[in-house]
Amino acid sequence: MKRFFRFSMLMLACFLGVNSFAQIEIRQPFMIDSTNNKGEKFNYNSVLQIPPVEQLKKKNIFKSVVENEVVNIEVSSGNSYKINTYICYIIANSFSKTTLNLFSTDMVKVGLDGKNIKERLSYKDSLNDESKISVELNLEPGKYILSFSFLSSDENKNHQFKFNIEGDSILIGNGDGMDFKYGLTLESMLGGRNIYNTSISPRGELVLVKFFDTDNMGKKHFGYYVGNRASPYFYDYGNASIEWLEDEALFQINRDELYYFDKVNDNRRLVKQISSGGKFVIAENLPEGDITILPKKEYGILSQTSNVDLSKEDLRRYLIPDDRIGGWRNRTLLSLYNFKTSQIQPLTFGYHSTYLNDYNPKTNSILFSVSYDNITKRPFSENAIYEMNLDSFKVDTIVDRDGFVSNAKYIPNSDYVVVKASGEAFGGVGNTLKKGVIPNPYHSMLFLLNVKTKAVECITKDFNPSISSFKVTENNKIYFNAENKDYVSLYVYSLDSKKIEKIECNLDIVSGFDVTKDGNAITYFGQNYNDFPAVYLKNSSSTNRVFKEKSKDDLALGEMKAWNFDYKNTTIEGRYYLPYDFDPAKKYPMIVYYYGGTSPTDRSFEMRYSAYLYTAQGYIFYVLNPSGTTGWGQEFAARHVNAWGEKTADEIIFGVKKLCEENSFIDATKIGCMGASYGGFMTQLLQTKTDIFACAISHAGISDITSYWGEGYWGYSYSSGATAHSYPWNRKDIYVDRSPLFNANKINTPLLLLHGDSDTNVPIGESIQMYNALKILGKEVEFISVKGENHGIVDYQKRLKWNNTIYAWFAKHLKGQDSWWKALYPEAKL
Repeated sequence: MKRFFRFSMLMLACFLGVNSFAQIEIRQPFMIDSTNNKGEKFNYNSVLQIPPVEQLKKKNIFKSVVENEVVNIEVSSGNSYKINTYICYIIANSFSKTTLNLFSTDMVKVGLDGKNIKERLSYKDSLNDESKISVELNLEPGKYILSFSFLSSDENKNHQFKFNIEGDSILIGNGDGMDFKYGLTLESMLGGRNIYNTSISPRGELVLVKFFDTDNMGKKHFGYYVGNRASPYFYDYGNASIEWLEDEALFQINRDELYYFDKVNDNRRLVKQISSGGKFVIAENLPEGDITILPKKEYGILSQTSNVDLSKEDLRRYLIPDDRIGGWRNRTLLSLYNFKTSQIQPLTFGYHSTYLNDYNPKTNSILFSVSYDNITKRPFSENAIYEMNLDSFKVDTIVDRDGFVSNAKYIPNSDYVVVKASGEAFGGVGNTLKKGVIPNPYHSMLFLLNVKTKAVECITKDFNPSISSFKVTENNKIYFNAENKDYVSLYVYSLDSKKIEKIECNLDIVSGFDVTKDGNAITYFGQNYNDFPAVYLKNSSSTNRVFKEKSKDDLALGEMKAWNFDYKNTTIEGRYYLPYDFDPAKKYPMIVYYYGGTSPTDRSFEMRYSAYLYTAQGYIFYVLNPSGTTGWGQEFAARHVNAWGEKTADEIIFGVKKLCEENSFIDATKIGCMGASYGGFMTQLLQTKTDIFACAISHAGISDITSYWGEGYWGYSYSSGATAHSYPWNRKDIYVDRSPLFNANKINTPLLLLHGDSDTNVPIGESIQMYNALKILGKEVEFISVKGENHGIVDYQKRLKWNNTIYAWFAKHLKGQDSWWKALYPEAKL
């Protein structure tokens, strides 16, 4: 096998595969007229098209080609025109500036991943300089398909081509590019199918999976799947509101069926969809709002929001700090809606919002919560939970106003409800901390409350994981998923045995779940650290995967290793990821990532800062969860309160140094770090304490705790947990001394500040003032704002540019490759 080699860190590669190939013959159409309606004559080159990338990826359709080899295009005899397409794969591990040179005697269109990048629509006699066309290729790290589509005819007797790629050194070799793997890219993570919800049919036989497909322009197409194993009952698109219906006499439901709401002109309809895919309108002219259909009732619970529009006011008086938030004055109330008569019966009225928590069919009662503002008392808002009997309209108070209570659900056939709340709820009955230690309000627990005696018991008091969501079944069990260190696990609590058991799911992260009322079947979806999400159906006899988001078969993924260290009698847990072509004899740059608030940085494969996006580009990626993270128990989580990096920064610095000492393959002179939001604050704070980082990135980071507290939409309310009972006027040691801005003179690390210019959570001023300070101090700093984006960058195209900015900054400072950064942000002399 013949090989041509040119070496560099870039490593682009084209591979030759022997595939069967069908030549496309183009015949002249029947000429009704000599021109079309635009006066144009028929031209064969108008049918020369570049196949879409999805078609190019299929095996046994197109021939592969290798660089510098003269290819004789086989053209069958006849008077017709022929289209022949050839492909090769390009692998870029780093940003590359190259030039593609193509010599062709035939008409040709050149494509990169199915997009036209160059064309010549004329014939040439031979492969010489006149037949040459060139195009510059600025390639971001990734895997590409380069395609050449030729239009050949008897007008030209010579059918040949060859190509080469100049510029950054490349490695070229023969091989089947179809099977060549590359690491994770942002496009492969965001694109294609993405699962966001799953639910189980009332009888536990079928699973409804909701997903959206993202095309290569970033547009989302919502759809759903219904099935129970690998093959579906049916797919469909649209109707994101689709849910399961129980046995229901009013709508003649007698088996597992689905319903959704749609709107035709001004007619809002309720549509029933049966398992075979048939659809039937079962109610029309419905009111706007969310309708919860109640089993065996002719009415449902209608939740409607009344909106107040102040956008046209020139002057505006604010009532409380949250009045700045768009939509704060909107209020949501509950009603009964009768499907037979169309009558709406209000259940709640007033200027406080009410939210449905649960329905009890046995007593025909609902639990609902009411939100109250209390600006003079931490945590500045309170929830009350009430029970209303829908027959008598009698209302009982279940939970009086409590700022640390979230929501409640019935326990069937009992006098109890389950309440999700934090450690300070119910007077601290679930608190295990020493006197004077304030619980982290973001560590959630479950409580049993007797609605008659009002006695409360915390059933997860000594349980370290933090509760995410929960469901109650009729067999005296409570199912819940919870942050379990850097996992999200699924559990079941037995009200009979009073024990918690972990349910084995074969997933690192259980993102969501649903369970039948009898508890005999459960569906859940989630992901492992090295694979895309999947959906499972589990019952007493088996566990089956019923739906997979997308395949990782064409991805090259490196190993992940757990790595923990002890610091001042505390074990700090973490993990590091290796490049897919890892060689322990080499040295690698490393990127460090840490939590951005108080929730753990879990093992999700698909996440905003996925480790494999960076290992694909040759980095070690180290993740740690320092003190203050939820999921490790109350005491560990409580370290977040009134800390603002006091201990966390020291743990990160110690851990990074120790990891480097123990692993010679890490280049300790080429370490970068990044974080977002609170993690962005941590990035800035770290640079005031150490010079171990070669560069750093802060996205939406807090530079001045005081200005964030006062200006961020949720600054003061988030601080009610992070800075409990502490304010700028009584804790200057926190608000000033621990603010990176007031220590900016200590920063020597090149710092990239990223921020959405419409960020309402952490206003962009947090980055502006740090940028100003470092510029005045003469330090190396860059500031990039993202137009129209809030706290997270969600627009698809802007997300790609945002991620490329991060990649380019790390490439510049950790690899010594500044071409990507210069290509994105050319030097401007002003």
